[in-house]
Amino acid sequence: MQVDFAFLCDAATESGGKVHALGIGFERITVRTLPVVHPRAVAVVRFGFNRSDTGEHAFRVRVSDADGRDIAPPVEGQINLNVGDEVGGKANMIVDLVQLDLRTQGPHEVNVTLDGQEIVSLPFEVVQV
Repeated sequence: MQVDFAFLCDAATESGGKVHALGIGFERITVRTLPVVHPRAVAVVRFGFNRSDTGEHAFRVRVSDADGRDIAPPVEGQINLNVGDEVGGKANMIVDLVQLDLRTQGPHEVNVTLDGQEIVSLPFEVVQV
């Protein structure tokens, strides 16, 4: 299994295997004051996989600050990878990250794990202006 692409955005949906995203690929959240609650961000990951990867896989998405403190409750669930008659397949994971509790400036990160192994890390920075 491999990650074809991964990014943070403002909003995303899926239709017919296509990902539709707004505000794609942001790396910075700019705020006027701290602490502040950022209402929503979305993590998008597309997997490429083969027949040996089919079945249920547990995922976890965690958002943390530079000190490793969770700034939102982790999102956990299952993703079912199925290739049908084909040799390999693609799967999109779209995860809403809500009520991000931003308390500090600086580096933050969204970590995505699949079956307990980190598959992608999406860094972003919080900047107070």
